[in-house]
Amino acid sequence: MKKLILRSITKIAVVLLVVSIFSSFAPTTLAAGTFVTTFRVNVRSQPSTGGDIVGVVDSGTNVDVSLHDPAGWSRVTFNGTTGYIRSDLLRFAAGGTFRTTAGVNVRSGPSTGAEVVDSLASGSSVEVTEHNPADWSRVSVNGVTGFIRSDFLTRSEPGTTLGTPSSEQGGQSQAAPAATTLLTTGNVNMRSGPSTQDDIVRLLPRGTSVQVTQVMSGGWSRVTHSGTNGYIRSDLLSDTVPQTSAASTTLRTTGSVNMRSGAATSYSRVSLLAPNTSVEVVENLSNGWSRVNHSGTTGFIRSDLLSAAGAPSQAVGNLTARAGARFRTGPSTDHSLITTFSVATTVNVLENRADGWSRVTHGGNTGYIFTELLGSSGSFQRIEWSEARRIIPTGRDIRIVDVRTGISFNIRAFSLGVHADVEPSTQADTDAMLRTRNGTWSWAARPVWVTIGERTFPAAMNGMPHGGTTISNNGVNGHFCLWFAGSRSTGSTSASYTRNMLNAVEEAWNARPR
Repeated sequence: MKKLILRSITKIAVVLLVVSIFSSFAPTTLAAGTFVTTFRVNVRSQPSTGGDIVGVVDSGTNVDVSLHDPAGWSRVTFNGTTGYIRSDLLRFAAGGTFRTTAGVNVRSGPSTGAEVVDSLASGSSVEVTEHNPADWSRVSVNGVTGFIRSDFLTRSEPGTTLGTPSSEQGGQSQAAPAATTLLTTGNVNMRSGPSTQDDIVRLLPRGTSVQVTQVMSGGWSRVTHSGTNGYIRSDLLSDTVPQTSAASTTLRTTGSVNMRSGAATSYSRVSLLAPNTSVEVVENLSNGWSRVNHSGTTGFIRSDLLSAAGAPSQAVGNLTARAGARFRTGPSTDHSLITTFSVATTVNVLENRADGWSRVTHGGNTGYIFTELLGSSGSFQRIEWSEARRIIPTGRDIRIVDVRTGISFNIRAFSLGVHADVEPSTQADTDAMLRTRNGTWSWAARPVWVTIGERTFPAAMNGMPHGGTTISNNGVNGHFCLWFAGSRSTGSTSASYTRNMLNAVEEAWNARPR
């Protein structure tokens, strides 16, 4: 009898062992309920990035989750479509009663560096008011509101957690949950703090990968990029970069243009294409660039430098090139220099090209000069800010020429106080402005010419985006300051900054054609 009982116990133990082994390999999935997306995310046909995209859900949208694997994917229903979303891009819309899976600390904030306000034993019940399975949960314990690491909370039977266990136990502070890798959906500013008032750490091109280490309640995310920490608006991050539909067509260059390895002026040049070169446009991107094929090579060209008509030809006549204008053998700064005009010089303009250069003759030579460095005498006028603020239009394009480089771009003014607050009109204008500063934003004053109607005025601009903004799709978050003679600053700006801006206005005036 004893042997029979022993054999029965042994069989039961073996069965339990096999069940335990197989259970250890089974993924933990939970019926969940309503979740909220923490970023703009793709809904896929399969629980894999290789699955087809069947929908796109904006940040902060409620989705019904029927099956939730905290370490992988969640099966969701949205607008009648069933698919899968990465679980680390979801949080619970509402909380409920949870139980701790180990001894844990309750902290004053969602960080292991925050103050410990309470400690709970394993199996303690807590009321969760907001739950993010991949991060921290806001809880109410003994009348105190605090935060607990979500991987130490469960709604199921003991032993099943909603995250990957780690070591925030017994008052110890170790590594936070693994960061989520996302992509920038446009050219975005990474800032030193979670506000548009904070300094810009760097400008990240569209499609840049960043590690999201914390999603903040104010609509910002703490990120790491190339070893640098900063903050990016959460709505400018996604698990893929939205693309516009392909444009299968052939266009021609409107002038001499650079074809680059990526969709920004910071990328290296693949080749320099001559005016009226035919290219196959594969895709029009939302940031003002086009992906093209030319002679078997794929690259990127600014969309505004392509058209069905190509480069126009127009006879102009005699105009004045300003002092300092460079006369070159071809329409780019890569071409050889014929001469630099030491004084304002009359040239015969044969053609004003769409790429910003003019073909001219002078002294028996035919060459090229920046179009914006040409003008007729008397078109430039000095103006005080008291008068300028009465004629500057708001909400409409104003042409700006950077005096030192000849690069032009459009801006729009939205505030006219003690100086004008302005923004580049489009992504292409932002790119052009950034080129005048060698790809780096700074507070340094630049002399510029401002054209309003038939008149052009000397002015100055800084180059650091800051403060409020009214244009959401121009690739920069913030505005710039445009000064005229008599403009002044607000707040506690240094005297040297004011002096540099007004000196730049004088430089623009002295460089006028005359």
